[in-house]
Amino acid sequence: MRLRLFAALAAVLLLPAGAATAQQQPIIIKFSHVVSPDAPKGKAAIKFKELAESYTNGKVKVEVYPNSSLYKDKEELEALQLSPK
Repeated sequence: MRLRLFAALAAVLLLPAGAATAQQQPIIIKFSHVVSPDAPKGKAAIKFKELAESYTNGKVKVEVYPNSSLYKDKEELEALQLSPK
């Protein structure tokens, strides 16, 4: 009986610590596009990164991948279709 009580108490005490650790990790958004950073879409991606990170106080991090450095057009669409819903 004491062992069960101790195990339950330990689980209750450790739960908030695990939740706090999970909340500290930022959400990562990978913004892939096929144009240069100087193109209008490239500038918009950089502006989105700045705004998303500032409005969320660092809880969201945006990684911008210009010039098809992460995906080509066709691969990008396939990756979006495969992403979890």
